[in-house]
Amino acid sequence: MEFKPPISARETDDLIRIANFPDNWNPLAVEQAKKELLIRNVPIDYENKKVAVLNRYDQKRKEIAAKRRAREAFEWHDFMFDFHHVLLEMLCDWDMKKNGYITKHRQRKYTLSIISLLILIIYVYWNFIK
Repeated sequence: MEFKPPISARETDDLIRIANFPDNWNPLAVEQAKKELLIRNVPIDYENKKVAVLNRYDQKRKEIAAKRRAREAFEWHDFMFDFHHVLLEMLCDWDMKKNGYITKHRQRKYTLSIISLLILIIYVYWNFIK
């Protein structure tokens, strides 16, 4: 498999990042990066300080992404201009909270509760008052 840019053309720091964080990369890329580091006579855990910095950077990036997901919300214009997408997401995506979309999960819960209440009121009105 050929990657863009090719693994052999990447800088040593990129190869170290690929080799030390295999969960973030394609397994073939990890294997090629390790082979390329051996060709360049660079140990995989080269400069443990650099690996530690990269690890902290990666952890911080994940934390920021998680916070961003937690704050992401449906906007009023989403309901106006992209209603089908919002409706499908609200009805079909039951893993919002598990995936970190805390605000969207809360909005979905309230919206579905209000819709259920409206349907109940309409049903009662239609069958008992009319």
